[in-house]
Amino acid sequence: MRAGPSSPAVARLVALFILLVGAAAAVRADPPGRVARMNHAEGTVSFAPAGDIEWTEAQPNRPLTRGDRLWTDRGSRAEIQVGSSAVRLDGQTRLDILALDDRSAQLSITQGTVYARVRSLPDGENFEIDTPNLAYRAAYPGDYRIDVDAVQGTTRVTVHSGTGTVYGESGQAQPLGGGQQVTFRGRALAQIGAQESPPQDAFDRWAAERNRREDQSIAARYVPREVVGYQQLDPHGQWRRDATHGAIWFPEGTPAGWAPYRNGRWEWIGPWGWTWIDDAPWGFAPFHYGRWALVEGRWAWAPGRLSLRPVYAPALVAFIGGGGSAVTWFALAPGEAWQPPYRTSPAYLSDVNPNIPATVASNYAYQRRPEALTAVSAADFHRGRPAGAGWMRVATNVLTSAPIVPPPPMPQERPRRAATVVARPGPTPTAAPPGQVIAQAPPPAAAVAPAASAPALGAAPRAPAPAAAVGATVARAPASPEPSGPVRRAQNRAAVAAPKPLPDRARMARAEQAKRAAVAAARQERERREQLAGRQEQARRDQIARRAEAERLRRTAQARRDEQLRRQAQARRDEQARLEAKARQAEQLRREVRASQVEQARRAADRDAVALREQRAQRDEQARRVAHDREAAQREAWQREQQALTEQWRREHEAVQRQRQRARPDLRDQPPARAPDVWQRGYPLVSPSRTS
Repeated sequence: MRAGPSSPAVARLVALFILLVGAAAAVRADPPGRVARMNHAEGTVSFAPAGDIEWTEAQPNRPLTRGDRLWTDRGSRAEIQVGSSAVRLDGQTRLDILALDDRSAQLSITQGTVYARVRSLPDGENFEIDTPNLAYRAAYPGDYRIDVDAVQGTTRVTVHSGTGTVYGESGQAQPLGGGQQVTFRGRALAQIGAQESPPQDAFDRWAAERNRREDQSIAARYVPREVVGYQQLDPHGQWRRDATHGAIWFPEGTPAGWAPYRNGRWEWIGPWGWTWIDDAPWGFAPFHYGRWALVEGRWAWAPGRLSLRPVYAPALVAFIGGGGSAVTWFALAPGEAWQPPYRTSPAYLSDVNPNIPATVASNYAYQRRPEALTAVSAADFHRGRPAGAGWMRVATNVLTSAPIVPPPPMPQERPRRAATVVARPGPTPTAAPPGQVIAQAPPPAAAVAPAASAPALGAAPRAPAPAAAVGATVARAPASPEPSGPVRRAQNRAAVAAPKPLPDRARMARAEQAKRAAVAAARQERERREQLAGRQEQARRDQIARRAEAERLRRTAQARRDEQLRRQAQARRDEQARLEAKARQAEQLRREVRASQVEQARRAADRDAVALREQRAQRDEQARRVAHDREAAQREAWQREQQALTEQWRREHEAVQRQRQRARPDLRDQPPARAPDVWQRGYPLVSPSRTS
């Protein structure tokens, strides 16, 4: 039988498996490193946190995470940042955040219109928008618009740029590319309309203007676009390079005695715990990423060398004890590691403290500096009251011995929010299909059930009764009023006195007295009723006056809003005209530069053509000379060959003549004969055509 592995090897494998399981469990225990934020709002935007049934006015600096909901009223608009992506909501739009973590962003739209700009989409990440009809998942970065008509039960998907896929309830899938617009009904991807390159409306132009501002952000040069809230840094501060901390940002308009984490409040938000919500319009990115430094007596935000995907922290502060019933904290300085109050993995600590050793410091930079400390009572801390209004200074003798302590524990019962409770948003018509088409199960219905005192989600908000009806209801007296006190006492006295046998005179006196008492009681009752009717009439008139005053104030506010919107529209038109003029100038300059480049290219081409012709002529002349020299050489060689051949023939002929001469008989005794012609001598004649 083959022997098994040795016990040390088995022990090592078991230990490795335990470490891997522990690491995986630690990773699963880490909270999400990405949140969302409402960057911009126009009009009325309502918000309901996860697990809460009350709708309040949305706050810009409150982090949005899984389970949170948003609603925009008619004529309102909003923009939220999800990582580096921007999701913009038109009026009467309901948005639910189904999932939001490091790898996925899943939103739900039950009615209304959203415009999503997905700036980056790395491999393995998911950006999905779910509706009652379908689920749209982006495949590449681009601009996408989703319109949900809850009355007709349809969803229109418009792909301005990029590509994505639409999924149905039963797994049907249809890819869509840039420039396509398709309208679906039902949950099986039944198309009822399609067109190419749809025209832009006012909401598209507004979203395009928001995209342009986002592209021109100065803060994006210093921090990654994954830093939530970086857009608000441009109009509220200035950037500068520092030799010690690198790029730093100075806020503008801070009040005297201001310090980081002082003007705002604390709220318990799961799964992070106590989360700082700042009051400043720019107060999100500087309080959840980076550190704060005192540079030349001024507070400056030092983001440091953030990674491309920075990790969100609820508040980068440290708490100190020794203040009795007060809670005291201060901001962390550059290079100081933040210690989360919840259990995390080493990888999470390394990501939330980039380029900083995750060790507990023994002495923080601002631990003993009163100007950096903020202290409030424990009751105000747990109730979420603004810290800037009631913060206390810490005594110097307390600072010398105050140790670093963990944050306060989780409250036993949820603190009431200071925000104004608003009516539950709606309506969501019942014609819409129930539920959503999503990739994962939606949150339980109990988490979003309406309150007993709030109108149902599927019903319209309850309208107030008309003024005339209210007045008539208040002024109408009961049909059978209950006897008043004097009448009731007189009746009781009469009932008590009736059984007694009295003399006629006494009985008549008593009857007269009872009659007078009844008349007086009736008169008092009539006067009381008249007074009550007068008070009711006065209350009705006061109510009508209050309503008229409220209507006047509403109209005045509406006029102011209209004037502000008109001015904003005029400013946008002026800005658009300026940009168009600038674009025309740039286009004219580009054309001039292009014409100059074309002229220079033409001249260079002419010069190259002349040079090429000259080079070709030189090559032809050289080739002609080479051919002439070669032909002359061949002719001279042929002539030398002919001369040599002629010389050889001559020699051979002379040799033959000598032999003949020797063999010829002596003819001196014979008469002389005529001399032979030249052609008889045997000399070869050279062809004149070859020697000429």
